[in-house]
Amino acid sequence: MVSIRTLAAAAVAAAAAAVEVAGMYAGASAVKQLTPRNFDRVVGRTSQPTFVEFYAPWCGHCQRLEPEYERAAARTRGIAKFYAVNCDEESNRALCARFNVQGFPTLKVFNEKRSKRGLRRSVDYQGPRKASAMAKFARSMLPSLSTNLGSGELDKFVTGSDKPKAVLLTTRPKPSDLWHGLAAHFDRRVTFAHVIDPESQVLERLGVNELPAIAVFPDSSNTFELYNGETRYAPLVKFVHRAGIAKQTSGNSGQPAPSRLEVQQITTQADLERLCIESAEQSPIPVVCIISVLALEPEYEESRSEHAQAVSVLEKVLSSQKLRSPHAPSGTSSDDDEEEDSASSTKDSPPFRVAWVNALDAAGQQIRKLFELSDDVPAVVAVSPRKNAVAPYRGAFTSTDILDWAEQCYQGRGMRKLTAELSIADTQTAPAHDEL
Repeated sequence: MVSIRTLAAAAVAAAAAAVEVAGMYAGASAVKQLTPRNFDRVVGRTSQPTFVEFYAPWCGHCQRLEPEYERAAARTRGIAKFYAVNCDEESNRALCARFNVQGFPTLKVFNEKRSKRGLRRSVDYQGPRKASAMAKFARSMLPSLSTNLGSGELDKFVTGSDKPKAVLLTTRPKPSDLWHGLAAHFDRRVTFAHVIDPESQVLERLGVNELPAIAVFPDSSNTFELYNGETRYAPLVKFVHRAGIAKQTSGNSGQPAPSRLEVQQITTQADLERLCIESAEQSPIPVVCIISVLALEPEYEESRSEHAQAVSVLEKVLSSQKLRSPHAPSGTSSDDDEEEDSASSTKDSPPFRVAWVNALDAAGQQIRKLFELSDDVPAVVAVSPRKNAVAPYRGAFTSTDILDWAEQCYQGRGMRKLTAELSIADTQTAPAHDEL
């Protein structure tokens, strides 16, 4: 560790270099920046092991730590949090002083223990500054907040309070880190439990045919919802929040989703084909698919808020588009286009489909690679499936600007041939802890 006093003189000399590295942990980084305004709220809303690096962008040790810290964050996603505080920012210096930061980088790890005021307690991380060592330390601090129940204890557990509850039914001798990570993430908001080798009457009552299974009870009324998605952290967080917290606070309206075009997420090749390729094939007019690369970490309120704002921009693009007649000329059509079965239709149709992909998922990385996009988020690309042509967007992320650009793309302007196959089939391999 280098003392602040020793490095102070180097700060001015390193001013030019500071410009180069000022973007530490920016964009789609798995490491999020904290400030005095959000520190206590963000760190305090979870009980997952939480690393916080206090750094200065001109510090050489900090620069060398950055890739290892990034890798540690990626390896432990779902069971730990990794944040950073830029102590070189004037507005952050009081926060760095509060934690007695004497040199850069300083690493503190917050555990599940809290003060009387509810603030989480921390320890200094003194271990090796390698991704594997930091990930191992984070796993060692993961608390066990899921109650082990016998089959006969489930009813009492559910009816004991109105607080939302999540129950894992499994044949494993103990729950995985993923389950404990979820319990730590929802600590004090959702009560977690697990039943090992549940008896047949429990399975029959819940309608479970295969293990592992997850049931979420929004209150004490014995109503529940079973999870039927992938055993990955992000969709599980969404499910527990929707089926537990959201259902308890707002109730289940039971209203079906509206039958209209929506901004949907692409996570697999099947999604890409359904939302863009098949949609274009079935449309009576040429279609341009607009795909936006956004960064979403659903466990973070700030990330959810930023994502919601970005999606609202995309929704406005979708709702503001002008319908086209099947007989109107378009720059994306050609003499080689196959005649559509519905070509005789006179009904106007929407020319754009709008979707988004998470920059932090494998699908997002594949989209970036396929369309040669930068690491900046949000990013936008237009795809014409019929012409196998693409165009990256380089303007402001506003609905008006994106729609104007999309109209140009629809006329074939600025589009280039896509030399690779329109495929993101090589999607994610789940991390080792993504099991129940």
